[in-house]
Amino acid sequence: MSRSAIKPCVLHVDDQPGWRGGEQQMLYLARGLQRRQVPTAAVLQRGSAPARMAGQEGIDVRALRMRGEADLEAARHIAKIARAGRFNVLHSHTAHAHTLILLAAHLWLANCKVVAHRRIEYAVGRGMLGLGRLKYRFGTDAYIAISNRLKETLLEAGVPEWKVFVVHSVTDTQRFAEAGADRDVRTELGIPQDAFVVGNIGALVGHKDHCNLLEACRLVRDAAPDTWVVIVGDGPLRGRIRARAQSLQMGDRLIMTGFRQDVPQLIRAFDIFALSSSEEGMCSTLLEAAASECPIVATDAGGVREAVLPDRTGLVVPIRSPAALAEGILQLRRDPQRGREMARRGKHRVETHFNVDLLTERTLEVYERVLRGTVGAQWPLGYCAD
Repeated sequence: MSRSAIKPCVLHVDDQPGWRGGEQQMLYLARGLQRRQVPTAAVLQRGSAPARMAGQEGIDVRALRMRGEADLEAARHIAKIARAGRFNVLHSHTAHAHTLILLAAHLWLANCKVVAHRRIEYAVGRGMLGLGRLKYRFGTDAYIAISNRLKETLLEAGVPEWKVFVVHSVTDTQRFAEAGADRDVRTELGIPQDAFVVGNIGALVGHKDHCNLLEACRLVRDAAPDTWVVIVGDGPLRGRIRARAQSLQMGDRLIMTGFRQDVPQLIRAFDIFALSSSEEGMCSTLLEAAASECPIVATDAGGVREAVLPDRTGLVVPIRSPAALAEGILQLRRDPQRGREMARRGKHRVETHFNVDLLTERTLEVYERVLRGTVGAQWPLGYCAD
């Protein structure tokens, strides 16, 4: 591939205080760019988990207090950082950061191209009387959608198709593949070694629909009394999820670990990874489970079918249906060989199509096209990922 005469110099912006899938993807990308000698830095929320973890990984972190998408002072500081560092690409990783880099580029004259990542399935501008849709119409040079489903949401909001590039989320396949099973993990969690463990990883927020998971696992436990549920992650709905488990008489079989950094080891303690979400951009934790060769049952939310091929690399069931989710889990319990075969295919597919090198290469192509001025109606559409 020919490279642009103008070399990318990239300033990432993410205003989230917590660590979730999008922040992990940003870190994968920043590390990949650094390995290719692309000047890279990140403006991250001061005192946040992303700032701490990115700094530990050797990323050039510019800590900044960002108080929402209308924070003009934060946008001014982002523009100042961009000018001082001679950055030529501003890349946002959240919806609020998208507004901030638009302000930095066009109000505070940062003289940078604007690239916005879209990771969530929510309708553009939802909850803002549609005013949020305006920022998707003007001032952004290119969008990166993590799935073809999210590309559709951008087109529905009026974004021209030629501005949208589909670059799937990825995972560190080697990190997850190399993690070995550790009996001490179940011991630490207080789970019997011979239990049937259904695991889930994700922020404790509404669209992850953990109550759907609990209701499904109540049905599974009725058929298989040795069933336990492990939910890894933290968030505002922790108390509600715990209360629902108690009402289902599942409280004694639910382990909520909170935020953990030993995710590869935890997945090895699962018999099945179950995704219960009602909305998803694509769900990178499905890639982590696949890289760990863990059988998967996932709800048919957003771009999930791009991460899990139905009946080939996992089972895909309707959203908001505890009975369907339970039946999928029980199918793989009754036929573990089928689950293992799908898991092997899933691992191979993730290693081939969802690795950090592909994320880096395809994102570099987006940067180089906006810098060359070859994103427009007269140029080829943004490619669709494999």
